Amino acid sequence: MTKSKLTDYVINPYTGCQHGCKYCYATFMKRFQNIKEDWGEFIHVKVNCPELLKKELEKNKPGHIWMSSVTDLYTPIEAKYKITRKILETIANSPYKNKFSIEILTKSALVRRDFDVLKELNVDLGMSINTLDENVTKIIEPMAALPKERIKTLKQAKEKGIKVYAFISPVLPGITNLEELFKELNFCEYAWVELLNTKPSVIERLMPVIKKHFPEKMKDFDFAINHPKEYFEKVKKEAKQLEKKYGLRVHDIIEHNSLDL
Repeated sequence: MTKSKLTDYVINPYTGCQHGCKYCYATFMKRFQNIKEDWGEFIHVKVNCPELLKKELEKNKPGHIWMSSVTDLYTPIEAKYKITRKILETIANSPYKNKFSIEILTKSALVRRDFDVLKELNVDLGMSINTLDENVTKIIEPMAALPKERIKTLKQAKEKGIKVYAFISPVLPGITNLEELFKELNFCEYAWVELLNTKPSVIERLMPVIKKHFPEKMKDFDFAINHPKEYFEKVKKEAKQLEKKYGLRVHDIIEHNSLDL
């Protein structure tokens, strides 16, 4: 349980992630542990996280917990180790649980396993999604759940009484169809819209993939990267129009600067 600039606290049960997203900004985590493997090819399990959390819940001030900021807490290996499940149960069983609100963001349908404890903790559950095109997903996010599975999971969570939200992220220039997503996700409580993080470490990994598989979209990416303010205003205007059209409230639209971490 770590204090964060993004929210009050973050919990990351793993170092690394198995989803292999080509646009991931969290590769900087490798520096802190001198990791040589490519991002998406390693995963370190924080096996003592649930035990450490017991004391942290007691000593930390009340606040909001976001799971997770630099990994997916339902990365495939979670099915074996159940660290996320143990963390949630630790909070649920803590006398200090009412000090904290909890938000979960994932790309994995494995979260269905934990609907019971999510409901008990009154968690906000979100799914990251940037396209409905499975062919794109298999290239950009090769190990993540397919879009239809993410949407199905959110709908099932809502049926269970869990508050759900959409995290439209990242908006991939020329690829992400915002209208399709707003229409498909309008059953959610609200939506975030996040632009692509264009820091150098992301662009160096992503652009060869775009050039190889989506060469016709290179101009769209070039515009977004080289004219960030204009592109942000374009996306913002469209999102606000779609908010009214489909009744899906936009919580915020996130932009990034291009500074590397």
